[in-house]
Amino acid sequence: MDRIFKSLILLVVISASSADGAVAEEIPAYWRKTMTNDPKTNFYLAEALKPLPNKDAETLKVLRLSLIAGNLCLGAAIDRRTGEAFLQRAGYGRIRGKAWDEAAFLANDWFKYFNYRSLAHLCAGIDYIFGREGKLAPNLVKPGKGEPKGTYDPQNPYLRLPPLRKPNG
Repeated sequence: MDRIFKSLILLVVISASSADGAVAEEIPAYWRKTMTNDPKTNFYLAEALKPLPNKDAETLKVLRLSLIAGNLCLGAAIDRRTGEAFLQRAGYGRIRGKAWDEAAFLANDWFKYFNYRSLAHLCAGIDYIFGREGKLAPNLVKPGKGEPKGTYDPQNPYLRLPPLRKPNG
C-alpha cells in the first residue's frame, strides 16, 4: 500500500513541475475574497465536498484532492500513515476492472477543468477538507500557507493532472 501511495504522489509532483515554470504573476485580488476556509464563500470548496454517486469514485476523488493539496499547495504535506489508513478503510486495493473504470471516469470528470483558480481555492480550504476536523478525510493533509506553490499564468491557467494508477497494475 505504501508503494501505491508513493507512486501516486510522484505522479502529482511530476505534473507540478509544469506549474513552476509559469510566468510569475500574483493571484488576482478578486479571487482572494473567496479564497476562504468556508464553503459558503468558497465555491470550489463547496464543490469538493459534494459526494459523487459512486463510493469508489468518491474514494478516488478524495485521494486525488489530497495528492493535489499535499503536493501543490505551499507548505502543505500529506500524512502518509493517515493516507494509508484512509486507502485501506476505503477499499482502494479492491477497486479493479470495470469498477475501477467507472470510478475513475466519474472521479476524473470532476477534475476535467481543474485550473489554477480551482487550485488556489482548494489550497485555501485544505483545513476544512483535511484538517483536524476535516470533512472528507481528517488529518490527511497538513494545511500549510493556503496558497499554491506555483505561480499564476493567465495565458495557461489549466493544470495537467496525471491519471491515477490502478492499485494492482
